[in-house]
Amino acid sequence: MTSEFKPTCTRENWIKRQTLMNKVRQFFVSRDALEVETPTLSNAGGTDPQLDYFQVGVEGEPPRFMMTSPEFHMKRLLAAGFGDIFQITKSFRKDEFGSHHNNEFSMVEWYRVGWPQEKLMDEVEGLVSEILGKPIHARRTRWVDAFRNYAGEDPFCEDLNCFADACAKRNIPTPDVSSMSQEDWWDYLMVFIIEPTLASNGPEFILDYPPSQAALAQTYKDADGFTWAKRFELFVDQVELCNGYTELTDAAEQRRRFAADLEIRKTMGKPLPPIDEHFLAGLESGMPACSGVALGLDRLFMLAMNQPEIGDVILFPSPIA
Repeated sequence: MTSEFKPTCTRENWIKRQTLMNKVRQFFVSRDALEVETPTLSNAGGTDPQLDYFQVGVEGEPPRFMMTSPEFHMKRLLAAGFGDIFQITKSFRKDEFGSHHNNEFSMVEWYRVGWPQEKLMDEVEGLVSEILGKPIHARRTRWVDAFRNYAGEDPFCEDLNCFADACAKRNIPTPDVSSMSQEDWWDYLMVFIIEPTLASNGPEFILDYPPSQAALAQTYKDADGFTWAKRFELFVDQVELCNGYTELTDAAEQRRRFAADLEIRKTMGKPLPPIDEHFLAGLESGMPACSGVALGLDRLFMLAMNQPEIGDVILFPSPIA
C-alpha cells in the first residue's frame, strides 16, 4: 500500500522524456510553425461515434466537454489567418486504458496551409525520425490493399462470414457475427490481423480510408469510381502513432456529416453532444486548404525510449492518478 503514491515513470525516464519533448517543440519552431494554445474545455463535443468524451459542469449550467482533440479550435485559428500552427497539449478520451492507451494523454497536432497530405506525411516521417534517432522510411499502403494483402479479404464482401473465416484461419477468437456490422469487422480485423502484420513490415502508412471512417477529411474518386477519404495513419512496431487528413473545408458537407454521426451515436445509445457551431462558422468564413495531423507523443516516446508500457513514460496513468 505504501508504494501506491509513487509514479510509474522513473525520474531517469522522465528526464529523457523532457529532452524528447524539447526536440518536438524545436522541430516545429525551426520549420516556421506558430505554437498555439487552445482550451481544454469546450461548449461542444466531437460527434465521432468511435470516441467517448468526458462531460463536466455544475447543475443549472450548460455542460462542458473535455476535448478529445484540439482540432476544432485549431481550425478556427486557421480560418482566422494564423497560418501554419502546432500545439502540444493534453487530450481526454473516456474508457481508453491499456499498454498503449491512457484516457489522458499528450499529443502534438499541427496544420500546414496549402500542403497535400503526401507532403505532410513526409513531415511526419521527419518528426518520427528525429525523435527515434534513426531514419524512418515508411511504406505507403492503401487501406483496401491492407485488407486484401494482410487479411486476405475484400473489406466490401457482402457475406460478413468472410471476416469470421479470416479469424478462424488464424485461430483468432471470433465474435458473434449477428452482433457485428461491416464496420465493426473492419475495426476488428485491423486490430487482430492487419496491425500485427504491419509490425513485421517495418514502418507503414495506411491511407485512403472509406469516407465513413474519416468524417473530417476531403474525399476523392479513384479510376474505378469508388470514393475514398484522404486520411492516413502511421504504424511503427505495431503502434499506431498518428491520424491525419487533407482537411474538409466545406461547411455544409461538414454539418451533414456531423448529423450523420449523431444518428449513428443515437443507434449506439451514446450521448449526443451539441454540434460545434463556432467551428462550422469558421469553415463558412473560408478556412484555407490545408492538411493536418495529430500524433500521440506518449506512444512515440515509448518507442524512442524502448519502453513496453505507456505507464513507463507518463508519471501517473489513470488507474493511480
